[in-house]
Amino acid sequence: MKTISLPEDIHRSLIELKLKEGNKTAADLIEKLIIEYQKKRLHDFSVKFKKSLKEKGMTIEEFLKESDKIREELADEWYPE
Repeated sequence: MKTISLPEDIHRSLIELKLKEGNKTAADLIEKLIIEYQKKRLHDFSVKFKKSLKEKGMTIEEFLKESDKIREELADEWYPE
């Protein structure tokens, strides 16, 4: 187990949030916060990716078809028969 130092105001906010959320420990709450952060990052990337596809006039199906072609070309280049 590791310890971390927190400013008093952050500690107070963390404990208040822990109680509001009904978590048994601050570690449980921090784990939940990390998961939510990762979900947000994935969502943000998804929005950015969809926007990029739209700007290029591609559908996800066209993107996957193109990526298959690239993988096949790389496989042929790296592992010639």
